[in-house]
Amino acid sequence: MNRVETRAFFFGIAAALAACGDERIEAPADPEIVEGQEALYGDLNTNSCTLAQRNVLVEAHQAGQQIALTKEFDACLRHRMMEWYKPCFQGSDDPFASQPRSTQYTKARDIMRSGNMADVTVTCADLDGDRVGEAQYDRYGDSHEQVRIDRGYLDGVAVAGMNDYERADVAGVLWHEAMHQQDYRHDSCGYPAGEYERGFNSVPYIADRCMRSAGILGRAIVSTDDGRAQELGIGRHRASQGHLGGVGDNRIARVRLPPASRMRYCVDEGVSGAGVTCATVENPTIEYGGAHVVPDAFKNAISFVELEPLVLLFSQQDYRGNASAFRYGEHRANTGGFSKVGNDQTRSIYVPPGARVRVCTDEGGTSGHGFGTCRFYDEPTPTGVLAGISYAEVVPVVTAFTAKDLYGARASFGAGRWAGAALNAIGDNRIVSLVVPQSLTARVCSDAGNGNTGAGACQSHTRTTFDLGTGLAGAVSFLEVTPALLGTSTLSVVRASGSGAGRVVSTPLNLDCTSSCSAAFPTRSEVLLLASSPGHDAVFTGCDSVLGNGCFVTMTNARTVTVNFVRNNADGCRDSCLDLCQEDGRLLPHQCEQKCDAQCR
Repeated sequence: MNRVETRAFFFGIAAALAACGDERIEAPADPEIVEGQEALYGDLNTNSCTLAQRNVLVEAHQAGQQIALTKEFDACLRHRMMEWYKPCFQGSDDPFASQPRSTQYTKARDIMRSGNMADVTVTCADLDGDRVGEAQYDRYGDSHEQVRIDRGYLDGVAVAGMNDYERADVAGVLWHEAMHQQDYRHDSCGYPAGEYERGFNSVPYIADRCMRSAGILGRAIVSTDDGRAQELGIGRHRASQGHLGGVGDNRIARVRLPPASRMRYCVDEGVSGAGVTCATVENPTIEYGGAHVVPDAFKNAISFVELEPLVLLFSQQDYRGNASAFRYGEHRANTGGFSKVGNDQTRSIYVPPGARVRVCTDEGGTSGHGFGTCRFYDEPTPTGVLAGISYAEVVPVVTAFTAKDLYGARASFGAGRWAGAALNAIGDNRIVSLVVPQSLTARVCSDAGNGNTGAGACQSHTRTTFDLGTGLAGAVSFLEVTPALLGTSTLSVVRASGSGAGRVVSTPLNLDCTSSCSAAFPTRSEVLLLASSPGHDAVFTGCDSVLGNGCFVTMTNARTVTVNFVRNNADGCRDSCLDLCQEDGRLLPHQCEQKCDAQCR
């Protein structure tokens, strides 16, 4: 690893080298590398390191374990290996070099996420020239590796305490060297001159680039001319409210954007706190952006910063090909909104935290709201997306994580109240950090209280928080998401004439009825209606999309949905009922027959 490359990456000089994910994967059926209980290194020892240097290494190593398991790391790794990776064929081949590209990607991913029980010693040393790290081993694939890291580099990182970028930066060095231990190379590799660039084509460099990009998920870096830097998450940041305390009011000179994001920075907050006299910069890629130098008119004059996510639609699988970047709102192919990705051409979708997208196969006319077959996405999806997409609506959501710094498992929540079973997407008493877009407020409480209104210890957040702190972190049982500056619209559920008995429950928790009922939902929020009734099918009309007993509605205005409970096919119902009854074992065969005849007639 080269210090000039690393430093240049941080300050944006080598933006072209910048690189790109949250959920533990299952090990392959017959893997060469078996996922274990430990992280990439079995033992991490340090030699000749001060306490501060050791703390840097330990923090980076722990962060790298979490980063490697994220969806964003997987997205970056998949994209780079499917697009740019070139196996080495000089000396000894890269592992799995003769296998299909998809297998090469899978094996590299499993190695980076595995517990390979390697014994690693990191020595803090004064390296010659401008190197940051080097691996020392007798041969590729040795079970013990000696890694040397430049102590000056570690000291520089530790001066003001590690921020998330620096933590991911050091993790990138460690993972880069570890991939050498796994037999991956980045020398000339036997390619003709000009056909191989190790910074793009080799697994060690892919590992460290992706570690950086995914390691600073959902946050931008703003910095000053005198070297101060601050991380800013999704949401609005106002100097008058102390939100820019790390860099100071009117001091920002450079900004760096996370994957799939847009920043608006302004010289004045304005009376409403929404920003006045502004400029924008976007990063419509899945990789961390290069440094953007603020124009002279804004340099050292910024008092307001707004960061928002972008949803990216790609024309090829694995986040490749042409791409369209969509902000919050509606986008239609018949009005030019899909000019880059192409109408009916979407093959993969990248959705960052803080956003959810509803895509449909029909725009529904210039004033329509999406028709045909529709589907929702709220995380990166490399393959298998809905075919024939002509319409996309991006809405803000609160994304909750089970670990601080936006790590761990995650789930997204639209406007409404969420408690008990409705939190099962992430789990009760598990939320630790939140992404909160600028148009939403998230209120979290330790108790749902009577009527699901929130009780116990509570906090309200109008922008991203990386740690709820002692008392609420890992203790949230109630989440209320409220849209800013939006009214409400009424959703009515009507039971069809002659319909059988059944129950309809909404998510969020505003409706629960066995007859016709209605409730107010925030305008433009998404509502899921679920119907249940033994021995019946639910037939919905008036929905944006229907899947089984579920009905999706977006509250653009007052909406009415009709539900009709109709009998299942009698023979199919009886067979299914008998199977379940006999498997349960509590009734005798003739009792099961009597029960199922009555239920399915």
